[in-house]
Amino acid sequence: MRILSIFIALFLFSSCSSPFLNSIIYKKQEAKTPQKSSKTHQESLIVKDAKVNTNIIKITKEEKKQDIKKEVKQEIKKQIPIKNIKLPYKKIAFVGDSHFASDYISAYFRNALGIYSLGFIPAILPKWHNQYLAKYNNSGFKVEYLINTKDNLSFSGINANCLDNCEINIDLGFMANDVEYLEFKSGIWNFKNYKKNTNKINFKLSSSKIGGFLSNNSSYIDNLGINGASIFNYLRIDDELAFKVAKKLDYDLVVFSFGTNESVSNKINQEMFLNNYKKIINIFKSTNTKIILLIPPEPTLYVNKNYVKGENNELVRTLIKKVAKENGAYVFNIDELMQKEGGKAAWIANKKSLKNTHLSKLGYDYVALKLLEFLKITKD
Repeated sequence: MRILSIFIALFLFSSCSSPFLNSIIYKKQEAKTPQKSSKTHQESLIVKDAKVNTNIIKITKEEKKQDIKKEVKQEIKKQIPIKNIKLPYKKIAFVGDSHFASDYISAYFRNALGIYSLGFIPAILPKWHNQYLAKYNNSGFKVEYLINTKDNLSFSGINANCLDNCEINIDLGFMANDVEYLEFKSGIWNFKNYKKNTNKINFKLSSSKIGGFLSNNSSYIDNLGINGASIFNYLRIDDELAFKVAKKLDYDLVVFSFGTNESVSNKINQEMFLNNYKKIINIFKSTNTKIILLIPPEPTLYVNKNYVKGENNELVRTLIKKVAKENGAYVFNIDELMQKEGGKAAWIANKKSLKNTHLSKLGYDYVALKLLEFLKITKD
């Protein structure tokens, strides 16, 4: 009998540590305030100076490997079919946080709409970012972006900072027309002519910062997502430059994804959230631009070996809706879509979501399809 009791206790203990229970544990801890270690989650959004800890979600190396393995397997087994959807938009930008940095949603749009070119090409990409239509083989550069740089960031929020003897080599999956590039010298961003027509960007330089390339094509779909971007740090981008570039690119549809990094912070300056979002919208908005604000999927923190929901999730949703109402924008609610289909746990089970804040490729493709259908219904 004693041996049987020990066996039952061991069985119960092993069951409680199963992957399934770990995937739904955040539901049980929603009402609790996560106890964050000073090392892992030391920064937070402070009302005084409205800083967001953009690296707040930390995952162990082993879990990163597991997530990547899952995503690769899932890509082989499941795919969201590409639907050819006719829409009037020819110049589209996806602006915001890590939900766009993978280039999954924008790539699905390119395939669905048959638009295979970029209007803006970053000069370099940080780790974990992707750009399907550009292959990079640059050397000698330091990457500057929202997470490690506060001033003089280029239009996309990413600089290629050359300290000495650098080389740019970018192979494009399309022909770019009337190409210009952005160079930062003597404290000023300048537009420089590069080539009339090219599908390769190659040149050497000894110093200065390169902030990206512009092509003057008739249609394009740009991915301007940056890991860790928030309403409170996105305005580190040089606003004067951003206005000029956005005017040249003249987007007719801009989709914004903000709110994830804000939701997992401790405090939010609501007035600053609303004002900053309006400023960002105004950078990209022209007379005929349609604006879509995404409400992100349920954001989570990795705390004490469990995933728990961000503290300000509900507040951020409310603020995004208010921004949309005040700025004549549409709202596309990914979180609502997820909840209608069983919530985070169901999407994890269906391979549409990872356990952390991010979706899988399958999930982002699915969101892209639903967003395209939404745009078809709401087209002007």
